[in-house]
Amino acid sequence: MTSMYKSFYVLLALIGAACCVAPAFAQDDEIETQFRQVSAEEDKKLRAILAEPIPEGALLETLRKHFTAKDAAAIRLAEPMLRENVQREAIKRLPDPHLRNDLANSLFRRGLIEEGNLLRQQAIQGTGGFNALIFKANAACDAYDQNKNEIARQTMAANMLEIANLRTQATQTWQKRNLARSAHRNTYCLSLLEQRFGKNQAAIAAAIESEAYARSGLATITSNDAPTMQHYVRIDVAKGIARRLQALRQAGRFGDAELALADYMRLSSEMELPANFLSGIYGAAAAIRFSQREFSQSEALARKSDAVLARLGYDPLSGGRPGRANSAAAALIGQKQWSAALAIYHQLDALAGMDDKLKTRVRFRFDRAVAYLGNKQYAKAAETFSAHAAIVSGLNGDSHFFTAQARGLQGVALWHLGTPDSRAQALPLLKTAVRHYMAPANAEYLESTGYRKERREEVFAAYLEALATTPGENAVDAIGPADWVRSGSVQDALNDAAVRAAASTPALADVVRREQDAKNEIAALRRYLSGEAGASASPLPEIAAQMRTRIAALEAERTRYQQEIKARFPDYERLVRPTLPSAQDIARQLDVSQALLMVLPTTDAVYVWAVASDRPAAFARVAMPQAQVNQLVSRLRSNLDFASFKGAPTRFDSAAAHAIYQQLIAPVSSTLQGKTQWIVATGGALSQLPFAVLQTQAGTSSGQDAPWLIKQAAIAQVPSLSAWLALKTIAKNKSATQAFIGWGDPVFSSATVASAVPGEPTIRKVVITRSALVEDISTDKISTRASADAALRYADIPPLPETRDELLAIASTLGANPTSDVLLGASATRDSVLASSKSGLLSTRRVVAFATHGLMAGDLPNLSQPALALASSNTDANNPLAPLLTLEDVLTLKLNADWVVLSACNTAAADGRAEEALSGLARGFFYAGARSLLVTHWAVEGESAKALTTATFEHYSANPQAPKAESLRQAMLQVMATPAFAHPAYWAPYALVGDGGR
Repeated sequence: MTSMYKSFYVLLALIGAACCVAPAFAQDDEIETQFRQVSAEEDKKLRAILAEPIPEGALLETLRKHFTAKDAAAIRLAEPMLRENVQREAIKRLPDPHLRNDLANSLFRRGLIEEGNLLRQQAIQGTGGFNALIFKANAACDAYDQNKNEIARQTMAANMLEIANLRTQATQTWQKRNLARSAHRNTYCLSLLEQRFGKNQAAIAAAIESEAYARSGLATITSNDAPTMQHYVRIDVAKGIARRLQALRQAGRFGDAELALADYMRLSSEMELPANFLSGIYGAAAAIRFSQREFSQSEALARKSDAVLARLGYDPLSGGRPGRANSAAAALIGQKQWSAALAIYHQLDALAGMDDKLKTRVRFRFDRAVAYLGNKQYAKAAETFSAHAAIVSGLNGDSHFFTAQARGLQGVALWHLGTPDSRAQALPLLKTAVRHYMAPANAEYLESTGYRKERREEVFAAYLEALATTPGENAVDAIGPADWVRSGSVQDALNDAAVRAAASTPALADVVRREQDAKNEIAALRRYLSGEAGASASPLPEIAAQMRTRIAALEAERTRYQQEIKARFPDYERLVRPTLPSAQDIARQLDVSQALLMVLPTTDAVYVWAVASDRPAAFARVAMPQAQVNQLVSRLRSNLDFASFKGAPTRFDSAAAHAIYQQLIAPVSSTLQGKTQWIVATGGALSQLPFAVLQTQAGTSSGQDAPWLIKQAAIAQVPSLSAWLALKTIAKNKSATQAFIGWGDPVFSSATVASAVPGEPTIRKVVITRSALVEDISTDKISTRASADAALRYADIPPLPETRDELLAIASTLGANPTSDVLLGASATRDSVLASSKSGLLSTRRVVAFATHGLMAGDLPNLSQPALALASSNTDANNPLAPLLTLEDVLTLKLNADWVVLSACNTAAADGRAEEALSGLARGFFYAGARSLLVTHWAVEGESAKALTTATFEHYSANPQAPKAESLRQAMLQVMATPAFAHPAYWAPYALVGDGGR
C-alpha cells in the first residue's frame, strides 16, 4: 500500500469508522504504523547511542556532535523523558543558547514553569539578532500560556516588528529560516490569544498566517541540514495545521476543520513525525466530534489520545494528559453520564493533591462545574461557575456569550440550591443571561456545538421557573424568550420564508435562500451523523465520509453567500432575527375569533401561555415533569399510529387525552374560551401530537360523541411565534390562478405487485426502515456498501394504488383537469416535478399534492436527507436514488401555493429532535413558497385519507371566506361521523401547519 493511499484509508478509519458500526478503530494498528516506525534492531541501535558515555575533555564541536546524535535518537524513540535527560546533560557542558531554549520547551510541557522561564531568559540573553528570534517568540507564547495576555500581545507585536526590520538583512538561508520560524511561532500564539478573547475570525486568520510562515520555513530545508533542524521545521508545519484545525472548529466551521484534520494526518505520515503526534491527531478528532455532538466517538478518541501519551511515559498530570482527561469528561457529560464525568475530576484532584501548581493544571472550571451541576452538587457548581464567569468576563466583557453562559449556569445552580438567599441571587443572573443570550452579537455562538444546547435549555428553564414562582414577576412577558429557546438557534422554515419575501430583488432573494438552504442541509447531515435523526447507531464509514465531504462544500458555500448578503442587504440580521414577540405584539395580529396557545415542556415543568386580542393573556406553570409528558404522548401515539398495530386500531386512551387537556390547557382556558381558531405552538414530545385528539371532559368515549377538542376550535400549528408574526406582517403574494396539481401512486418497480390482507385496512407506511438497517449493521449482517444496496432496493418500496383515487377526487373537487393536472404511475416522476417548477407551471397552482411515501435519511443506502419516493425509470439503474424528490430538490422548487398536501407516511413526525414539529421535507416546502402544509402525524389508512382530504377541499372550495384550518376541522368532523372511521386514528393524523387563515 503506497503512503498516499495508506493515509487515505487511515483517514477513513479515524473520521469515518469512529462509531459503533463496527468495532471502533478497527484499523488502529494501521494508523499507528504511520508513527511506530522504529524496528527492534533500530531501537537497539538508538538506545546504544543514548548509552554512550560523554567524551570527557573533548572539544566543543565533538561534544555538539555527541549530544546532537543523542537528541536525534531520543526524538526518534519518541520518549520525552529520555530527551529531557539528554538536554540537561548538554547544557552542563555546552554554552549554546538553543539548548536552554529546547530544554525550556520540554520543561513547560511538563508544567515546570519557573525553571522553564529561567532557561528561556538565559537563552535570549545568550545571543542576539537572527539567533534570538525564535527564543523571543517562545517567550511570547510562554506569557500566553501563563495567562499574561497583555504581555503576550505586546511581546508578539515587538517580535513581529523586529522580524520586519531584519527581513531586508536576511541574505543567508538559515537567516530566512529563522525569520519564518519565528513569525510562525508568534502568529501561532496570536491565534490562540485571539481565540481566548472569542475573536474567531481573527484566530483563523492568524492560524492561516502561521501555517504559511511554517511552510516557507520548510521550503528552506535541504538534505544537508541537521536531522534535528529538519525535525523542528516539520513540527512547525504540523503545529500550524493543528492550530488552523482548532480555530476552524472553534468557529463552527466543521467541514473545513475535517479537511484540516486530513492535512494533519497526511503531513504526520509523510514526514514521519514522532509518535506523540498520533495523540494530537486523536485529540483533534475528539474535539471535532465533540463539537459535532458525536459524544461517544469523541470520548473514544480522547481516551485513545491519552493512551498514546501514557505509552510515551507522560504521567497523568503532564504532556497534555489532563486536557485529554477533560475531553473525555466533557464527552461523558454530553452522554449524560454524570457520575462517570465527575469521577474523572475527582481522579485529577487526587493526583494534584495540595500542590497549588498541579491544581492549576486540573481546574477545567467550566466542564467541571457542569459535572457538579449534573450531579446536583449545586453549591460547588455555583462557586465554580462564578469563578469561571469572572475570568471570561474579564477576557470578553459582561455581555459576551461565554459570560452569559457562565452567569446563567451560575444562576441555575443557585436557583436549584433552593435557599431564599440563593434564589434571590439567581433571578438577576438568569434575567441578564437570557437577555445576553438573545443579543444579535452572540448569534454566532448559538449553533448546537458540543453540549451547548442542553446548557442553554437549563438556563431558560430555570429562568421561566424563577419568573413563574417569584412574587411580583410577570411571567407572561417571558413568552418571547420562551419562543426563542423553543425554536432553537436554527431559523425555521417560516422565518426563512419571511426573509425571502422581504428581499427587495429576486437575485438577492435567491442568495439569501441558498445560504439558508445550505445551513439547513448541514444541520440535517450533522443530526444523522450524530444519531439524532432517530437511529441508535452511526452510518457506515463510506456514507459518513460522503456526508462530511458534502458538509465541507456546503460550509464553504455558506461563507460566500453570507459575505454577499451582508454586502448587498444590510437589514438581513434584523430580518432573520426579528424582535422577540411580546404578548401585545401577538394580540395585535389576532382577530376576535382567534387565540394563540404556546406550550413549552422543560425538565421539571410545562409552561403555558394563551393570548387573545380582546382579553388578558394567561400564563400557567404546570408541575408536570418532562418524563410524564413523554409518557402521556407515548400512550396516545400507541393508540393512533397504524404502524404500531395491525388491523383495526386499539382502544383509545381517553384518560391520557383528557389528562393533557386538563393539566396543560384548562389552566389558561379563560383566554381560550369561545375562540374558534387556535394557533398552537408546542415543543418537546407535544410536537408529535395533534391537539385535535385531546378531550375536554373526562370519560371513556372515543367515537363521534366524545368531547374532542377539534369540536370546539379549528387548529393550526406554527413552529415559531416570531416567524408567524413575520409572515403576518409581510404582504401576502397574490394567490395562484390555477387550482391544483398532484403526483401519486408512483411506480417504484414494474415487478412490484400490491398485496393486501382481506379485511384489513390498506396502510401507507414505509416498510423499509432505517431501524432495520441499523439492526443489520449492528449484527454485521451488512458489512459492505454492495451488500447494503442489495438488501435495500428502491424497487422494494410497496406501491400505493389507493392514492390514485384520492388525487383524482381532490382534482375533481377543485375543478382541475384530471388528465393534465394529475400525474400518476410511471408519470409521477421527479423529473416531471422539477420540470413543472422550471417552466413556471408549479407556481400557478393554489394546491399542490404529493401522495406517496416519505423517506428519511438512512431509509435507503446512501440516502442522507429526507425525500419523497417518486416513479422509477429505465435510466435509474446506475443510481437507485435518482427517482427521489429529495430535500435538496424541494428547496429549488418555485411555489405560490396556499396548500401543499403531503399525504404520505409520517411527514409531520419529529425528525429525531422532539422540539421540531416538522420534518425536513415540510420545512423544505416552506422554503419553496408554501403558505401552509397539510401533513400527517402517522401512517394513514387509505379510504379515510381519501375521504378526509376530499372533504377538506370541498369545504375550502364551497366557502371562499373560510380559513383553511376550518376546512380541515369540518373534514375531520365529517369523517368521524362515519362509524367505520370514528376512531381518531382515521381522522386525526392530518395537521395544518403554517398560515391557517384563508
